[in-house]
Amino acid sequence: MRIAILTTSQKDEDERLIEEAKARGHEVSLLPLHKCSIGACTDDPILYFKGKRVDEFDAIIPRINVNYTEYGATILRQFQALKYYTTDSAYAIEVGRNKLRCLQHFIRGGIPFPKTGFAYSKEDFDNIILTVGGTPIIIKLIEGTEGTGVFLAEDIKHAKNLLKTFKELSTPLIVQEFIEESSGSDLRIFVVGNEVVASMERKSQDGDFRANIALGGAGDRVDITPEEEALAVSACKTIGINIAGVDMIRSKRGPLVIEINVSPDFCGEQGLEKITGVNVAGAIIDYAAYGKSRFDQGIGAWLEDRVPYANSA
Repeated sequence: MRIAILTTSQKDEDERLIEEAKARGHEVSLLPLHKCSIGACTDDPILYFKGKRVDEFDAIIPRINVNYTEYGATILRQFQALKYYTTDSAYAIEVGRNKLRCLQHFIRGGIPFPKTGFAYSKEDFDNIILTVGGTPIIIKLIEGTEGTGVFLAEDIKHAKNLLKTFKELSTPLIVQEFIEESSGSDLRIFVVGNEVVASMERKSQDGDFRANIALGGAGDRVDITPEEEALAVSACKTIGINIAGVDMIRSKRGPLVIEINVSPDFCGEQGLEKITGVNVAGAIIDYAAYGKSRFDQGIGAWLEDRVPYANSA
């Protein structure tokens, strides 16, 4: 099978995917996103790479960094328009990258998550703070990754100051309840297709309420419960994503999904492969081959680029 990785240069992950693809006898190429362009026309729609028509591929695996979401989704949609098989759709990636849209899909799908508020007017700030149960609260940028753009407001004054500051900058954000019992720890559950392939617990090492590895957190292999496993898979299904890292916390009222990472890292000393010993890259390549076979049979194709709740969320 001929596989293309649509990449924004996550070097370690790209190299692992290439290694596992070749080990399985596949041909594999890297397509750096910034070297791709399109010709959108009815008679002869084109997708270019380095100024030349893209070669014929059997499967496209998108690995799109958050900073390139809009352009990456545009290129991915062109692949879909040309009826290529892609392991994930542009729509699912865009929903996963927008925290509020993702949560609105969770509502329809019955996925539990921390209470969340969103407002445009300064006059509504008091209301959304009360909606999530008062302070302390978490304030998040709608688009962000690796813990950036996430703040903890200890009291009402601090919360309002942050909200007003970002309002002046015209920066969209959400307010979320602070789950004290899970502060500084979370679960990263890696889903491929309809299966959890690996999971680890991440813990802050310096008292930070965020547990992200990129912010100095450390990971340990963890056994998750059947409820947590089913919830991670259901959360991915709700937005239509096939390959994702689901971030979850353990609360007094049960597991809660924090967000879905639609282009998750899995390499490095604190990466999922190293911590768990699971061949995550191999699972992704195997899924691409499996998905391609279903695509050829007309099962699970992304030609319409939608998920059950896409029309209203």
